[in-house]
Amino acid sequence: MQKLSNLAFVLAFVFFFWGCDTSSKKNKELSSFIPESTQTVLKIKNWGITAQDFKKNNLLNQLNGEPFSEFFNTKKSVFDLVKPTGNVILCKEAVNDSTNHFTLITKISANLFKLDSIEGVSQTDIPFNGKNIKKTVFNASEAFSIQIDSVFMMSTSEAILKKSMEGKVKKNALFSKAFKLKNDQQLAYIHELNALKENDSISYPFASLASFDLQVLPDGVVGNGVVLVNDSLPQLLSVFKGQIPQKNDAASIIPLSAKEAHSFTFNDVNLLEKNIQLFKSDSLHIDPLFESINEIVTLKLSNENAIALKSLDTQITWDELAKYISEKETFREVQLFAFTEEQPLFNVFTPLIEDTTFSIVFEWEDFIIFTETEETAQQLISDFLNNAVLANAPYFESAYVQLAQASSLTTYSLQGYSGSFFSNMLDTKSSKLNNFPSAIVQLIYDRDFAHLNLICKETSGKKQDSGLINQLISVSLDREIVGKPQFFTNHNTLGKDIVVQDISNVLYFISSNGKTLWKKQLDGAILGSINEVDILRNGKKQLAFSTRKTLYVLDRNGKDVAPFPKKFKDPITQPVSIFDYDNNRKYRFVICQDKDVFMYDGQGKDVSGFTFNKASSSIVLPPQHIRIGNKDYILIAEENGKLNILSRVGKERIKLNKTFEFSEIPIEKEGSNFVVITKNKSKETISQDGKVSSQALQVSKNYQFAIEGTIKVTLDDHLLRINGQLVELPLGVYSKPQIFSFNKESFIALTELKEHKVYLFNKSGKLFPNFPVYGTSEIDMADANKNKKINLIVKGQPKEVLLYQLN
Repeated sequence: MQKLSNLAFVLAFVFFFWGCDTSSKKNKELSSFIPESTQTVLKIKNWGITAQDFKKNNLLNQLNGEPFSEFFNTKKSVFDLVKPTGNVILCKEAVNDSTNHFTLITKISANLFKLDSIEGVSQTDIPFNGKNIKKTVFNASEAFSIQIDSVFMMSTSEAILKKSMEGKVKKNALFSKAFKLKNDQQLAYIHELNALKENDSISYPFASLASFDLQVLPDGVVGNGVVLVNDSLPQLLSVFKGQIPQKNDAASIIPLSAKEAHSFTFNDVNLLEKNIQLFKSDSLHIDPLFESINEIVTLKLSNENAIALKSLDTQITWDELAKYISEKETFREVQLFAFTEEQPLFNVFTPLIEDTTFSIVFEWEDFIIFTETEETAQQLISDFLNNAVLANAPYFESAYVQLAQASSLTTYSLQGYSGSFFSNMLDTKSSKLNNFPSAIVQLIYDRDFAHLNLICKETSGKKQDSGLINQLISVSLDREIVGKPQFFTNHNTLGKDIVVQDISNVLYFISSNGKTLWKKQLDGAILGSINEVDILRNGKKQLAFSTRKTLYVLDRNGKDVAPFPKKFKDPITQPVSIFDYDNNRKYRFVICQDKDVFMYDGQGKDVSGFTFNKASSSIVLPPQHIRIGNKDYILIAEENGKLNILSRVGKERIKLNKTFEFSEIPIEKEGSNFVVITKNKSKETISQDGKVSSQALQVSKNYQFAIEGTIKVTLDDHLLRINGQLVELPLGVYSKPQIFSFNKESFIALTELKEHKVYLFNKSGKLFPNFPVYGTSEIDMADANKNKKINLIVKGQPKEVLLYQLN
């Protein structure tokens, strides 16, 4: 009888407070008080820490419409007066696009809501169902609270609180499942997902709920959990049901210029077709082409879309494509094809793939790539050749370790955009973010749900670009390039312009932004390189060079500088050598005509004091000026093996009793000695007193040798040594090593001439990040834009000049 009396009491108690048949045990669970119209819930273990995390987090505060960041940052809110010590549930219900209501649920504890010492607070009672709802006003903020048994509730809405007290609470089975999932972090996020927009008039259901641990970090957010689908409703995520997630290689072909990219994978194309038909209630069929595909990547570029198909067997894929394509020209040795869709290949995949008309297709590694225009195809190929892809970005490398290698669907929002998928997971609107270069959402389908990885980390602008190589410009000449492009100092900006010659002997002068400033017809090909001089000694630079007929000096506007050009009846046989003995711009121009040597001053007059005017045999290398200590040496190498080592006035300074079989390698200074590398690959070291020591190098016929300052570089076929540090290059045919120095840092460059790859190393033999890049000639290096970033120029395709920037 006593037991029946107790039971009656309990039932009466429950009925009094809830007017429904829920048990008292259930009433004691915080989740049983969640208002029925709640869309998003935070499960919070430490209220104070979470509040501070939201207030300080730069990402959440930038996300447009992020509700909880706004909630925690509201100053002098009634909710600031609540001091929970245990778990807290914070619920959000959207009233409209700009207004939300929030409800806090927690266990009653000591000092939870003490107002005795708080100034400016007022409270009034609102009777409801035999209880008093407390209305609290603090400055301009108001909230409504109630104590039910051991539970405390506070809401910005009186109506929401009353509905909860009437038992109008969240009873959705899928929501309950999401809420009960184990959470290991301080904060869990449960959110009813919104429909995703295909365009302004069409949207589609993606999935039902997301439930994940959310780490609010000083440099961003990381989320790990699940996304749930409702099998009884058509939801896009369900198209991956039954598929085994495949390895995701999208990052290797997403260019850094992309705004957004999506990758989805599958292992069973027939099942995918069936699932898509169920989702669309349509009998659309997938083309047999996709039987050899297991990953599809969509790229949203600045003005266009592109699609990349990862093929399991590219030959099979091309066989299926054959009826749609016709061959076009190649670009940087990549064959392009015109693509005509006789039937829409990709429409079946909408909305996973945006409806787009493609005209070009090409192959890159395992991917078959479709673009809207030929220009976009060329830009993508340039990016791929230069490693300017997401996989090589430092900010992605740090995110990659937190992603699964295989996934069903991965979305990449880039260039500081939050994107639709990322925004949907965090209940926000698409936003532009500063210092957050990527926001990634990854889903791995598993039965009736998908595992979720979400990551968005902050990176400073400098660190975002660190190590990346950007192709700034590509300039096409009228005809094929002769030699290599060079930088030339712009005395107005102290930056660099570009000079280059084509096969019709036209000289081009190009600004660093790619604009051709002038062209000049020359009477022949330039011998060797173009030199910078300042003949007028006023800081304004001129271009000095020779052809086989003429010694030219041009100003930066392409005008001849009097008394030049200087014409010659007999052919000039070596590039002009220009000496500036004391770095005082009193130049000496040395012209060789077979055996004859002529020296001119800056006025084009003979230097009568130079007495060496004829060699005993043909001169085989451009004359060189080398200073050792306080002595000047002029070196003139002859075909008969004689090396003339002269003083400034042309008198013999060092007498040698040995001849040499000169190679094309210039004579170098090594310490206080001269070094000659002969054709038979002997290293001849000449001291200042004329003693010669020989060393058989036992190297290949392709051996190269270069020294600048303390940097010594040798190249023996594919074996590169930098100050003795061995670097084994891929087998190939390489240009001679070049040494450059900027800001106390040394760079060693060389180009593989068959594969068209430019390599760049530091003095320790370490390859710079994201090299090699595409190029077909030797390079030149400078800070072209005076932004403290190094640029390099190189010949690209036969008519093309490329300007890169190292970040």
